[in-house]
Amino acid sequence: MQVIDSDGHLHEPFDLFDRYMEKEFYSMRPRIVDLRDEERDTGRWLVEGRLVPRLPFTKGVGGGGFRYQTPRHEQMKAKHNSLDDNEGRLPEMDRMESDFQIVYPTALVWVFDLENKELAAAVCRAYNNYLAEQCAKAPQRLGGVALVPIQDPAAAAAEARRAVQKLGLNGVVIPGIVGNTPLHAKEFIPFFETMNEIDAPVGFHAVTGMHYTPWADCFTDFFATHVTAMPFSMMVAMMSMVHTGLLKQLPHLRCAFLEIGASWLPYWNWWVGKHIEHVLEPRAGRKESAWGREPYELAPTVHEPGEDILAGRILSGFEGDENLRSIIDQLGSKGFMYASDYPHSDMDWDRVQAIKGSEALTGAEKADLLGGNARRFYNLQI
Repeated sequence: MQVIDSDGHLHEPFDLFDRYMEKEFYSMRPRIVDLRDEERDTGRWLVEGRLVPRLPFTKGVGGGGFRYQTPRHEQMKAKHNSLDDNEGRLPEMDRMESDFQIVYPTALVWVFDLENKELAAAVCRAYNNYLAEQCAKAPQRLGGVALVPIQDPAAAAAEARRAVQKLGLNGVVIPGIVGNTPLHAKEFIPFFETMNEIDAPVGFHAVTGMHYTPWADCFTDFFATHVTAMPFSMMVAMMSMVHTGLLKQLPHLRCAFLEIGASWLPYWNWWVGKHIEHVLEPRAGRKESAWGREPYELAPTVHEPGEDILAGRILSGFEGDENLRSIIDQLGSKGFMYASDYPHSDMDWDRVQAIKGSEALTGAEKADLLGGNARRFYNLQI
């Protein structure tokens, strides 16, 4: 059974933009600011005259930056957890019994907040070039998803096409909402049409504070922000996908919702279904206004996300302590895939062994969870 990790990460090397930024934008490249002192071992990126990532909380991991001392986890050996040290990463994948890993960024999701759209596109190109170059050194073990400047949908579509078709990357990652604009807004439709055309997946990845979300400032501590902002952003993204019928209209579009577990999906499927029955169906075929907004016509393609989960069009990672038997009984096994979150501090090393040894799951279900679903989702030829 081939094990595919659908959501690993790298820690971006501090000299990435010194090495990969295009000449035209080199003077504007993001730089690391050293914030180390007796109490902190951190740094932040300086870009557009401000420090990023934007962290609304005053306390939390590293006091709001990146640790200079690595690895973060005492059991890790790979230096800096970037892709500059694959000789350190690959043995740790072996230890987790992971044959192949899809790599997502960590800090650079602040690119979605950049005001200069041309600079945002240049940052994405530099990162994607680095990612593709490093993955190509171990093509049977590593793949990656591209950053795209989603605040400029046309540029995002162009970079997605380049990253997938020319660089050989395996999809893209975008936030669940762009500023205050949901992803079902008209300006984003051509981007999703491009993803459908090139048959490449979209990874919606939950983050806390790394980029702006409308609700991230409700709390001033890491715990409360992490508990609320991460699932909210994914629920908003999923609503954008099913409310507008994008998945019905674009047959090759596939979406993953990552780093918030899978237990929320049975609830969310029930909650959407309840509203279809009690809100949409009684009002079908008529326009109405809500809370003073402009009248709207209810979309005929709204559906429960469970349809797409069962079909393997919507997928989710899962955590090691979730009741997978219950989740699969409700939504099948085609919508879930192993995601380690390596090398972040809340990962666990033994999840694959636990799945393989589970008496509650069938052999076919284990094959789906540990590799089959991820292979289909990322269109892997390994």
